[in-house]
Amino acid sequence: MKNETRDMDYIDNLLKRALKSAETPDEELVQKVKNELIKGDFVMKKNNIVKHSFRVVAVVVISLLLATTAFAAWYINFLKPSEVAGAISDELLSAAFDSKDAVNINASVTSGDYTFTLLAVVTGKDITSMPYIVDGCELHNDRTYVILAIQNADGTPITKEIYNTDVSFFTSPLVKGLKPWLVNIYTMNGGYSEKIVDGVLYRIVECNTVEMFADRGLYFAVRTGTFYSTDAFTYDEQTGEITANPNYVGSNAIFDLPIDKSLADPEKAEQYLNGIDYYSVPSDEDNENVVVESVNDNIVLIPKN
Repeated sequence: MKNETRDMDYIDNLLKRALKSAETPDEELVQKVKNELIKGDFVMKKNNIVKHSFRVVAVVVISLLLATTAFAAWYINFLKPSEVAGAISDELLSAAFDSKDAVNINASVTSGDYTFTLLAVVTGKDITSMPYIVDGCELHNDRTYVILAIQNADGTPITKEIYNTDVSFFTSPLVKGLKPWLVNIYTMNGGYSEKIVDGVLYRIVECNTVEMFADRGLYFAVRTGTFYSTDAFTYDEQTGEITANPNYVGSNAIFDLPIDKSLADPEKAEQYLNGIDYYSVPSDEDNENVVVESVNDNIVLIPKN
C-alpha cells in the first residue's frame, strides 16, 4: 500500500509538471485516462515483479494528454474567486464572490503567448471595501467585477519583474450591438486590481454595472495592448457580434459574459449611451480622417497619419 501511494504521488507530480494547457477535456479523454490508471493499478496488485509498470502507464497517460490541448484546466487549481478578492484585501468583494449572485465561469482560451481563463463575474451595489470615487466626490457603488487569470502558454511562471516592464493587457466588458471602441471599460469608469500568485496573474476588472445591457448580450475581451483594437477584434455592423481576429499579431480572446437578461435596464442603458454621446461620435468606419480612442473616460479623436 505504501508503494502504491508513493507511485500515485509520483504520477500526481508528473502531471502537475507536464500539463500546460488550460482547457476542459472531452469525456472520451477523461475515460481513457481512467481506464489506463485502473489497468495500471491492477498490474501492480497482481504481480509485484511489475510494479514499475504503473510508472510506465503514467508516462503513457501523460503522453496521451500532452497530445491534446484540453486537459490542464481539469487539473490546475486556480485560486477561488473569493480568494483572489481576498488577496487584494477586499473582504466585501470576497464575500460577494462567495454569494449566490456570483457566476462561476472557468472558460479558457490560449492565444499566442498566453492562456486566458475567465473565472467569475459578480455585480451589485456596495459589494467592495474600495468604492470607486471620481474627482474626490462622485461615488460609483453599483459595479460589475470580473476575475481573469492569465498564464504563460508555455507553462513558465509569470513574474513581477517581466510583467511590470514588458506586458500590458486591455481587459473589458463589451456589449453586443454597440460599437466596442466607444463602449468599453474606459467609458464605464473602469479600472482593475491584480496580483501574481504562484506564477499566475489574477486580474479583477471593475466598471459601472453592465447589467443594464444584459438583454443585448455581453462579452469580455482581452488582448495584449492598452486600448481596444480594431486589429484584435472584429465588429459585425449587421449582427452586432464581436469576435477575436484569428490573424491578430498578439494574444486576444473574447468570452461570453453570462449575466441574467432579466436584470437589464433599457432606460438606464440609453441614459448611459446619451451620456457618452454615443450616437454623435464618429467611428473609425464613419470618418476616414480620425482614429477613435478612449483615454481616461474620454473619447479622443486622433488624426490619422
